[in-house]
Amino acid sequence: MYRQLVFLFFFICLIFGCLSRDTRTGDSELRIRRFDVALFHFLNKEKDSTALSEYADILNVLGDNVIHIGTTDSAGFYERLSSYFSEPTLMRLYTDEQRKFADLTEVEAELLPTFEKLLQAFPELKLPQIYIHVSGLNQNVIVTDEVLSLSADKYLGADYPLYQDFFYDYQRRNMTASQVVPDYLLGYLMANLPYKGNQDVLLDRMLYEGKLRYILASLLPGRQPWEYTAYSEAQYRWCHKHHGRIWKSMLQNNHLYNPDYLITSKYMDEAPYTVLLPEESPGRIGVWIGYQIIMAYMKNHPDTSMQQLMDLTDAQEFLKQAKYKP
Repeated sequence: MYRQLVFLFFFICLIFGCLSRDTRTGDSELRIRRFDVALFHFLNKEKDSTALSEYADILNVLGDNVIHIGTTDSAGFYERLSSYFSEPTLMRLYTDEQRKFADLTEVEAELLPTFEKLLQAFPELKLPQIYIHVSGLNQNVIVTDEVLSLSADKYLGADYPLYQDFFYDYQRRNMTASQVVPDYLLGYLMANLPYKGNQDVLLDRMLYEGKLRYILASLLPGRQPWEYTAYSEAQYRWCHKHHGRIWKSMLQNNHLYNPDYLITSKYMDEAPYTVLLPEESPGRIGVWIGYQIIMAYMKNHPDTSMQQLMDLTDAQEFLKQAKYKP
């Protein structure tokens, strides 16, 4: 496989500077801009860099921070760009992406209305230009002040042949078109509503991740319950069946408040299963528990806005007020 390929298994957001407070896009039409199509044409047909001039923002971020070939104003940039994507396996991946995502009508119909809801809930946020790109299995989501873009080559289907050689089963399961909209939104939310707690404390991490899933569920009410935590239906039902036992184990082992990054990571990180629980458990079970706590809190405090929810940072008091008893 080509030398530049870097595999990252979940969200990586590139955040530059302080987020602007302007809520306008600078583009009168809210849409997904097809940078992937324009670059594909450049690589295979046009070979004219002026065709990419309207995509300078995303092209500079991709070149400098994702595939590491510099920016458009650096000498030889477009030659390096062509060389990077000329690798046969990558070009086959790109060709398959173009076929898979030839039509984004359904993606736009679900994704774009959510931003109106987001700006109503968080009026200080800025909505960047929305793109779709191919990176060679690099970052899932890129977020900057000006750019929100998703690498569509990470969503060609769990059974896509090339994935078999580079990703485990539990990683491939969510590399599907159904994850495109949730991943766009989660990448944007993580960048614009950043984590402010203690990274080592499990309860802090769970509540933050749970809040993001609650917002995601509010934005995408037509989804199935298990989709908000990127679980299969079977995984979701396993968690519900063993809900009380999972919570009891966290409490009995003093995992909630003890600032232990290794323990916290075992509950929060992508994995075949949660190693502190039976092998039948799904990974990232702390995300699922966090979401249950948030739903319990909102059931008892239904007038809480999304902004108010994110502003509640006292984890112990939050848990108390949630009256969470699985």
